[in-house]
Order: sequence, then structure tokens, then C-alpha cells
Amino acid sequence: MNGDRAHPLLQQTALSVNPFVDLPKAPTLPHNYASIPSTLPPSIVNSPPVQSNPELPAYVTSSSGFAAHPRTIISQSKSLLEQIEKQRKDAQRQVNEWEQSMRDRELAEKRRKAPGWLDTEDRILQPEKPKAEMADPGISLMDEPAEAGVPDAPRRDKQVDDLGAAMDRAFGRSELG
Repeated sequence: MNGDRAHPLLQQTALSVNPFVDLPKAPTLPHNYASIPSTLPPSIVNSPPVQSNPELPAYVTSSSGFAAHPRTIISQSKSLLEQIEKQRKDAQRQVNEWEQSMRDRELAEKRRKAPGWLDTEDRILQPEKPKAEMADPGISLMDEPAEAGVPDAPRRDKQVDDLGAAMDRAFGRSELG
């Protein structure tokens, strides 16, 4: 814009009135209206100090009579947070100790039921591997050992005899008859 003159494009635009726009009106004052006092009250920044912290003015006041400086309130809030955090850590430590004592009691009960078993760190039993399996890992336990030139019947009888001898060693010899 140049001084009082409008832009040439704006001069060519037609002016229209919007029925939805209301112009502001002067407010109606209530009957109990009181004007603002001509003098302001004294600043609370220069208020007298409280007994809890005499160096700082107590300009945060409540209706109950509590008065303090914001730094005092912040320091009290921080100390309250520290106390709550300490109590939370103590409670967590007590819960952990309680859970550990429960685990210890359960382990002691299990040791009474199976003495010697839970006294060592060896908790997994593994059978010893036969010597033949250790020599050739490609042989399955389900496979029968193949002997060259021997028919199947004697080999099965030998296996039955071995099984009977193993049972006699385990349970003692029993005589039928």
C-alpha cells in the first residue's frame, strides 16, 4: 500500500456484507459493578519471611495460613520424592528377601525328600554312552550289530542270553522249577 491508497486489485473487488459476522458491542455492566481501585495493594514479593526459612520472603500463601517461598516448596517436594523413592527401594528389597526365603524353604523341603540329589549342582542325568557308539557315531541304538556270515537265529539267542544274564545281575538269579 502506498499511503492511503489501496492496491489496484483490491479496488476492483466488490464489497459484500456477511450476515453471519456480528460486530462487537459494548458490554452491559451488572448492577453490582465496582470499579478498580486507584491504588494497588503492596507487592507480596516484599512480604515478611516465615519462621521456616527467614532468608526468603513468603509470598506463596494459602487460605489455611501456610506461607512459603517457591524454593522452599521445591526443596520440600524434592525431599518428599527422595523419601518415597527410598521407601519404594526398601519395600522392593524386603519383597525380594521374602521371595528368596520362600525359595530357600522350598529347596530345603525338597532336600529333605531327596537327600544328596539337590546338594550338588549336577541336576541333569545323562546315561553313559556305550563304547561302540563312541567309536562310530553313525550307528543307531536301534540297529543290531551286524556280524558277517552269522545267521539271524543264533544272534537273537545270544541277545536273549545277554538279556537274561543282565536281568540275573540286576535282580539276582532265580531258579524255576
